[in-house]
Parts: sequence; structure tokens; C-alpha cells
Amino acid sequence: MTSPSQLDFVTVDVFTSQPYGGNPLAIVRIPPGRTLNQEQKQTIAREFNLSETTFLHEHADSAAEDQWTVDIFMTSRELPFAGHPTVGTACYVLGRTARERGVSSGVMEASFNLKAGRVGLRYDCGKKTAKASIPHDVHIHNKRYTKDDLFALQPQLAEAHRQGKVKVKDDHAIVSIVKGMTFVLVELESEEALSMVSLAGQSLSVEGLDQGWDETFIGTYFFVRAGTSDHGVTKLRTRMIEGPLEDPATGSAASDLAAYLSQTAGEASKTFKYEIVQGVEMGRRSEIFIEVEMNEDKSVAQLFLEGSTVQVMEGRLTV
Repeated sequence: MTSPSQLDFVTVDVFTSQPYGGNPLAIVRIPPGRTLNQEQKQTIAREFNLSETTFLHEHADSAAEDQWTVDIFMTSRELPFAGHPTVGTACYVLGRTARERGVSSGVMEASFNLKAGRVGLRYDCGKKTAKASIPHDVHIHNKRYTKDDLFALQPQLAEAHRQGKVKVKDDHAIVSIVKGMTFVLVELESEEALSMVSLAGQSLSVEGLDQGWDETFIGTYFFVRAGTSDHGVTKLRTRMIEGPLEDPATGSAASDLAAYLSQTAGEASKTFKYEIVQGVEMGRRSEIFIEVEMNEDKSVAQLFLEGSTVQVMEGRLTV
């Protein structure tokens, strides 16, 4: 039995089926009737020291719906939404629910309540993958990120560009997937150029973002187009750098990039599909799948993020 001062937790690797691949995530289970304040959640997230920790508020056994409230914390702040914590927590709780009900095939539908809003979920009990309907309010900023700004943080790319080994575009789009979650999208010409990306000595700071969208997390998402499959799936290789840290799988950045590419493709009322491979340079290969459904006015109607998860640890923590 768990004592009143303890909580159960698991850690999982997200966007992979191989233990110790993908992006690690800690999931803290909060029983019905139990509460934690913001300071306690932030302290626990710092203790795990992963890119994100989620707090899964379990519902009572008598609950009529498969619906959970989930809070997402970095080591330094709470996030309204993040992709790999959403998919990872969905795979964990819905996989557990499927086992408890003896269900091994078919699709289970459920939802999460996040700070960014309600997220619809579909769990494939056979494939053991979760597909999340991602909250989005896509905003392409008027400001562009210049090549000089990029080179100030990426000296290896700057030197390779100076020597004519790679070509880097003059400027790059800055896109928010929702308010509070923003990425500079840097397209590179080859995987060789992608390999030259390095950690930055400081976190990215961009002045002059559009009003109302300027209080935000901001990371740099580097990408290379890797062709198209026979089924029309666009393949991308990516890396996400946030100052001195690299993330092996970033669902929010992948969603941000997929939304931007779909909006700028110039085709309305179409569904775009993407297969994104990230984390290779870290030795933690991650596979992220995204579908973007477009409206007639070329805005994003729906965005779905999909992946698998494998559990690697479990235990109890003291509050």
C-alpha cells in the first residue's frame, strides 16, 4: 500500500518501442481526492530532471468517461501543452486500462484535460500506439530569424557556410503552435549540415515577436527534407535545441513544423502526413507521426500526433 506521503510513478520512453530510446518521461500518479500544489509539482519535476514530467490525476473507478486531467511540467515551469508528454501519458494510462479490461484489439477513445484545452485520444490496442488531437492556434510571426542570429549560436554551421560546405538560408520562420509554445524553424539542405548543429551556450531569446504571442517558450527546430514515401508521407529528419539542451523527441515542435509546412504548401482541404525522425545524433532515435487536416481557407482544421511508448521504470516518491 502507498502511504499518504507517497505517490506512485513510472518512467516511459516515448516515440519508440525500444527501451532507452526515444524521449524519457516521468508520470506521477495522483489518486482521486489527493492534491498537490504548484510548488510541490515543480519540485518533483526538478528532482526527475527530465525534459518534462506529467502529473496524472486518476479518476474514480466509478467515473463515467475515460477522461483524465494531466499537468505538464518542465524543470523550470509548467507548460500548457507538450507533445511527447501527451502521447507518453496516453499510451501509459490507456494501455493500462486496456489490460485491466482484457482488451487486446480495436481502438479505445478517451480524452485529457490539459492547460491548453481538451485533447481527444485514440489508442490502438493492437499496435499499442496513441494518437492525440493536438490543441493548436497556429501563428506565423511577422518577425523572421536571421542567418546572422543563427550563426551567433551555431558557430560550426557558420564556419561550414563560410567555407562553402553548406548553404544556409538568409532567414527562417518563427511559428507558435499555441500561445506559449514557439519554435524557430531552420531548414537545412542535408543530414551532413544537420550533424553540424551543436548545443548553444545560452537559451534562445528573440525580441519583437508579435504582440500577445511574445510571452513564450522558444526553441530552435532544425529540419531536413528526406523525401516522400509511396503513400505520400513527407519524411523529415530533425533536431531540437534549447540552449545547452537537446531534446530527442519534441511533439510540440514536430506539430509546429508540420502545421507550418502544410499551411505554406498552398493546398486547401487536404490531409498532409509526416514521418519525423529525431534524436539520432543523441543515440535515442524517435519516430513521430503527424496528420494535418486543412480547411478550405488553408488554415489548420485538425492536427493529430501519434507514437508508441515503452515503460522502463516504476517506483514511489515521497511528497
